[in-house]
Amino acid sequence: MSYYGHASASDPPNPSFHGAAPSSSGGNNAATAQFDGAKIFVGGLSWQTTEETLRYHFEQYGEVVSVEVMRDRATGDPRGFAFVVFKSDETVDLILKNKPHEINHKVVDVKRAQARRV
Repeated sequence: MSYYGHASASDPPNPSFHGAAPSSSGGNNAATAQFDGAKIFVGGLSWQTTEETLRYHFEQYGEVVSVEVMRDRATGDPRGFAFVVFKSDETVDLILKNKPHEINHKVVDVKRAQARRV
């Protein structure tokens, strides 16, 4: 399963995609489902925004498990969006209630991450 079409149909399955907890069974387990429920999409990022910048901004709302700024596979340049995973789903609710979010002098689009079926 991929988020927002990042992985093409020809890409091999990756249980640790976007920082989800690895699964020994290769399928969805409780830990993976918990992390997916506490994940946000952050769009409209400045090209200067790093994982550290995002972690610093969102740590004020709750414990951050992982941050991944999505990058172009060929060039390594940031694509302008990221995923942030939190320990608690309540943190995501709090973040969504406290819009707008400004990171690196730019208002960003924050949404609950949704799994996309391929």
